[in-house]
Amino acid sequence: MTATSALTTSRRRSRSRSNPQTAKPVTLRLILLLVLLASLALLFCGSRLLLAGIASYQTQAFLDDWMRKGEEPNPRAWQIAHDAAQRAIALYPGSNGEYLERLGRVLQWKQFRQPLGADTAEQSRREALQAFRAASEVRPTWPNNWVALAYAKLYLLEFDNEFGRALQQAQALGPNRIEISRTLAEIGFIAWAQLNDEQRRATLESARRTVKHGPKETQNLLVIASQTGMSSELCDSLDAELKDTRKICR
Repeated sequence: MTATSALTTSRRRSRSRSNPQTAKPVTLRLILLLVLLASLALLFCGSRLLLAGIASYQTQAFLDDWMRKGEEPNPRAWQIAHDAAQRAIALYPGSNGEYLERLGRVLQWKQFRQPLGADTAEQSRREALQAFRAASEVRPTWPNNWVALAYAKLYLLEFDNEFGRALQQAQALGPNRIEISRTLAEIGFIAWAQLNDEQRRATLESARRTVKHGPKETQNLLVIASQTGMSSELCDSLDAELKDTRKICR
C-alpha cells in the first residue's frame, strides 16, 4: 500500500468514526435511558405518596371514630391505627408534619382515660410527645402542632419551658382558629395552678374568644370551667354584654 492509499484509508476511518449518522443512535439511546430512569423514579415516588396517603387516611378514620365514641380503642383497633400511622410516615419521601401529628394523636388515645401523670400511661404519652416535637420541627408555623405539644406536656404534668413555649406559639399562630382557642382555654383551666400571670391572661383571652364564637362552644367551655373549678374566673373575664348575649354567668 502506497503512502497516498494509506492516508486515504485513514481519512475514511476518521470520517466513519466522526459520522453524525453513527453517533445519533447512541445519543438517542442515552436520552431514552435517562427518560426511562426518570420515569421509574417518578413512578416510585408517586407510588410511595399514594400508599402513604392511603395509610394516613386509614389512621384518620380511626381517630374520627374514637373521637365520636369518646372511649379508649380496643387493643386491636389501636394497633391497626398505630401501624397505619407509622406506615404513612415511613412511606412518605421526607418528613411530613401532618403524619407525625396523627401518630402522636394515636399514641395519646391508647390510654387517654388514665389520669394526668399516670405511670401506667407514661410510655405511650412520652412517645406522643416525641411525635408532636417532630411535627413542630417540620411545621413550626402550624398552631395545631404546638397546641398538641402543650397538651402532651399536660398529660405528663411537665410544666416547664417547653410547655410554656408551646402555649405561646399556639396562641400567636392560631388566634382566630376556634379549635386552637378552645383547646388552649381547656389546657389553661386544667393547669391553672401551674401557670404564671402571663399564661393565665392568655388562657382567659382564649376563653373569651371561645365564648364569642357561639353558644355551642360557650356551653362546652362552661362544662370544662365547672369541672376544673374555673367558673368564677371565666365569668369575671367576660364583659357584661357578652354574658348577656350568651345568657351566662347570672
